[in-house]
This record gives sequence, structure tokens and C-alpha cells, in this order.
Amino acid sequence: MDTIIQEPLSDSRAPITLIWLHGLGVDGSDFESFQKELSQFGSLDNVRMVLPTAPVRDITAYKLTMNGWYDLYSESLDEQEKEDIDGMNQSAEFINALIEEQRQKYPESPIWLGGFSQGAAMALIVGMSQIPPIAGIIALSGYVPNHPRFEELSDVAKQTPIYMAHGTLDPVISIAQARRSLETLNKAGATVEFFDYPMMHEICPDEVADIAEFINAHSEPTTANTSEE
Repeated sequence: MDTIIQEPLSDSRAPITLIWLHGLGVDGSDFESFQKELSQFGSLDNVRMVLPTAPVRDITAYKLTMNGWYDLYSESLDEQEKEDIDGMNQSAEFINALIEEQRQKYPESPIWLGGFSQGAAMALIVGMSQIPPIAGIIALSGYVPNHPRFEELSDVAKQTPIYMAHGTLDPVISIAQARRSLETLNKAGATVEFFDYPMMHEICPDEVADIAEFINAHSEPTTANTSEE
């Protein structure tokens, strides 16, 4: 699986690492513009983006083969009677290895894990399984799947900050499903901030600005790199 690495746009602050998981049917390149959007709309320019691509697999619901973190058995989540737990766990192993690789390469760089749609579901599964913890989780236009991970959370998982956002007009994953997912996380004791926006299954500038604010709010103060002439 190919992984795209984008180095920070600026070295004025210590870098953070954001591993980003794309949605169903696309690849890591789908979010190549996200780094610049965080800088443009949120003045967050110290992000190292890590953009992996999910494996190609059969997606039962669509009778197609495409990039996906796990299989779907129904086009509607409300009608989904079972989950591809094996597929989720296989992808989780790959994402965990990627997190560890980034920890080894950049031990001083806080790691954030984020994703969109199916990628958001994986970000929640993996992000709430980390010991030591990651800096935070960003879950956009996604949901909480029926995975054993959410039956009982560790103290570390409960303290991991989560930014969860959704479009009120989303026709792919309904806002009702997103709010049920929020309820699941809250009942499990997770630390979640939930935002909704008047949009469909997409990302808007206000959302990107709020993500940057959330990351800054949960980041340790950093100092600018200076050098003496």
C-alpha cells in the first residue's frame, strides 16, 4: 500500500504528525490538499501529513472492487446487520504499524489520527486502542461501527480528545447516525467534542478552521525555531 508523506509547510513551530485515513473508493491522494487547507483556513502550518491508501477489496454492498478499509454489506448503515470485524482488524494492524513507524522516526512529534467517512470509523477504532496514547482523534463524516473496541474503553482511551464533525445534510451517513455514534462514545466515557455543519458528505472551510483550533487547543505550547547569525 502506498503512503504519501507531506513535510510541514513551515518550521516556525515544532511539527505535529497527522495520519489521515481516506474514505471508501478513493486513495491517500484524495486528501493531498488538506495540509494547505489547514494552513489557509486555520493558520496551522506545522503539520506533517501521512496519507496511507487502503487495500483493494470486494465491497459487497456495491458489488465492486475498490480501496476500502473494510467491507460493507449494505449501502445503508441503518440496514447493516453485521460488520466486517476481520477487515477492520486487519486494517487496524496496518495503521498501528504506521503509527509505530512514525513514533520511531519522529519521537518528539505528537501523533494525531484522523479520517473521513469509513476512514473516520477506523480512526476511532485505532485511536482508542493506543497505549501510549496519541495526541487526539479527528473523525469527519463518519460513525462508530459495531466493533468490540467500543464495549469497554481504557482510561487512556477515555482521556484521548476526539473532534467529531458531520454535515446535517449528509445523504451517505445521516446526521442521525452520527448523533447515535456520539451517544455511544459518550456512554463509553470518551472525551468528545461534536460539531455539525450545513453541508453534505464533504468538508467545509469552517470545519477545517475548527479542526485547526481543536488541534492547537490540545497541543503543548511550542516555541519558534531561531538561529543566531
